[in-house]
Amino acid sequence: MITKNLIKQTFCGAMISLVIFSSCSKPVNDVPAPPAKPLQLIEFSDGDDVTRFAYNADGSFKSIQLKNDPVSTDENVTYTAKYAANKKIEELNGSNGTKLKLTYTNNLLSKMEAFAGTQKFAETIYEYNGAVMKSSTISLVDNNQSIPFFKGDFTFNTLGNITRSNAFMYNPLTDKLESTGYVVNQFDNKVNPFSSLSDVITIFWQVTTKNNITKQEYFDKDGKAEEVVETTYTYNAQGYPTRATMKETEPGQQPTTAIITYKYQ
Repeated sequence: MITKNLIKQTFCGAMISLVIFSSCSKPVNDVPAPPAKPLQLIEFSDGDDVTRFAYNADGSFKSIQLKNDPVSTDENVTYTAKYAANKKIEELNGSNGTKLKLTYTNNLLSKMEAFAGTQKFAETIYEYNGAVMKSSTISLVDNNQSIPFFKGDFTFNTLGNITRSNAFMYNPLTDKLESTGYVVNQFDNKVNPFSSLSDVITIFWQVTTKNNITKQEYFDKDGKAEEVVETTYTYNAQGYPTRATMKETEPGQQPTTAIITYKYQ
């Protein structure tokens, strides 16, 4: 399942250059190698909760397999992409019959509509400040009536990372979205592996960032600390993480840890 752990997880990529030397009878020349081909993430595993990705021959995204689908709430669902003429994903078609229809405005993902057969049951609206996402609002749809039940407001820094996320949940007593708390993030300077899958990850109610989140501090709506999550990574020779250890600490509680693994092609 793409859960809070997926938001917390990022990976880094490194370009490898080679120095080519001529024979010892000639001057030494440094010849930069072409950039290394980026690895593509094919599996993200948090215990028995596994997400898998597949790609077309041209390297474009083909499908995502979810152990637990956060949209339909079904298990073991595979969504396959259908592309429009402009090479944007226009639909993700689930193996369980769920269809996710995408709308773009000014080349940016602006809406996701979820259907069970022909019946729309949820939608997400994305808003931007220029090309930077500033909020996403998830609504349930019943009898063609859209009822917002969650909103996230995002503060990005100049590097393209979310330094703060504010969460709002629907309160049926007031019929309004009300603050439930916020998260403050810290980052490293490595490349987020999910950034190449940004629209796909966003569809499943997550937001990607440019770099890897190394620390998250969770607060309630009154600013009281609720949890701290710290993540450390182990990388392969190309600089991509193969493993991450997340330590979660709540006030007055013993820390717990989770192990994340990554596989690439």
